[in-house]
Amino acid sequence: MTEQTLVPETAEQDAAGTPARAPGKAAWTTLVVVGVAQLMVMLDSTVVNVALPSIGARLPADQTALQWTISGYVLVLGSLLLFGGRVSDVLGRRRTFLTGLTVFAVASVLCGIAGNQELLVAGRAVQGAGAALLSAAALSIILEVYQEEEQRKIALTAWSGLGVIGATIGVVLGGLIVTAISWRWAFLINIPISIAAGIGALRSMPALDTRSDRTLRLPSAIVSTAGLAALSFGLIRLHEGFGDRDAWISIAAAAVLLAAVTFMEIGRVDPLLPLHLLRKPTYWLSSVGLLLVAAVMISSSFLASIYFQRVHEMSAFVTGLALLPMGLAALVVALVAPSLANALGLGGMYAAGAALQLVGTGILATGTDGVALTVVALAVIGAGLPACFVPLFGIGTSHVKVAESGVGSGLLNTFNETGAALGIAVIGTVLATSVDSRLGEGGSVADATTAGVGNGFLALTVCSGIAIVIALVLRSLTRAPEGADT
Repeated sequence: MTEQTLVPETAEQDAAGTPARAPGKAAWTTLVVVGVAQLMVMLDSTVVNVALPSIGARLPADQTALQWTISGYVLVLGSLLLFGGRVSDVLGRRRTFLTGLTVFAVASVLCGIAGNQELLVAGRAVQGAGAALLSAAALSIILEVYQEEEQRKIALTAWSGLGVIGATIGVVLGGLIVTAISWRWAFLINIPISIAAGIGALRSMPALDTRSDRTLRLPSAIVSTAGLAALSFGLIRLHEGFGDRDAWISIAAAAVLLAAVTFMEIGRVDPLLPLHLLRKPTYWLSSVGLLLVAAVMISSSFLASIYFQRVHEMSAFVTGLALLPMGLAALVVALVAPSLANALGLGGMYAAGAALQLVGTGILATGTDGVALTVVALAVIGAGLPACFVPLFGIGTSHVKVAESGVGSGLLNTFNETGAALGIAVIGTVLATSVDSRLGEGGSVADATTAGVGNGFLALTVCSGIAIVIALVLRSLTRAPEGADT
């Protein structure tokens, strides 16, 4: 048994007719450009989280508007990722990347100069649309440009690692910006980054081939986007509690719409929804794995932020510093990820990452009241993040053809974003229910929050346990004899 070589399907294998091109070494400048853009998108989401109290007080904005400042972004991003991938396949990856970058930058300006809460929420929704185009195109660019096996490992490592690091650094940077300047710069900071990424893309990113005979498949795109939007809305509404009627109606509508688009796409030669990929065990297991690790990543930082601020009364900036070791641990593992992949295999690397998350979340599930131990446990979780993301994207994209790299990567990203939304919905509800129960029993806010955070991490421990099972199956599949169809 040997570790399966996870090289992409070449153009010669591509039924869509993309011109044959042998994989070879490519310049790293393209990776720098898409990596900076990915870092910005992830950094912006957590920067805004920290800035919310200041926005509420100084804009001003009510609690509903503050919630939709986050939820509007998540809803639009999650619902448009699949269509964004299709757009990049049909209209061109560099063109779609630049369009998404431009939309994101313009929306950032709208948010930064917003004079009322309505404009702020609208700007965040437009930001989500830009991020969907940008992110879907960025990963498909990596898949097309870096087709040589070793380069692809490094590129996927950097892309996924920067996302984890950006999300963590955003908390620290957000606290610093809000404290030293203004909440508006949590959005305006995107402008120079977008300009630099745009210039870099125009100067160094190759103009990647597209086929003029392909269509956007708008009927399927409309139904799938509506279904994903309904799913995102339902998960967001679950923040109100598992008994929320509107949440379950929305989730049921999502199930109907996504089932409908599945029937619409069956038998299509050039489908919007790549059902043939979901028939591959390695692809759908990687998708579920991405859902779980995204839930752990987002929920861990969310629970830790609540714990540090409510129990230990830390400021936003100090809370960010307490979360910094989590990001630094992720950075260290991301730097050695190619070596880990070679030594353990992608399946083994994922198993190791899931085990680290199980240890970290298990420690925090005890409801510890010590800051030092909490920081250490979060660092253990952080070390497991790139050890999960890198192999999951590597395994998941190994059978994606160049011509469909947009929808193939877009579907993976959709599972990733859905995991983040699902994680916050479920963990946020567990936290709120636990806190209310303890307070009703006469407990203090600190004790109730500590217990709620512990219950939240217990749920994440279950997620990590499921991830280990998936990792062991993927390890077995990717160690199959060469030539086996996985």
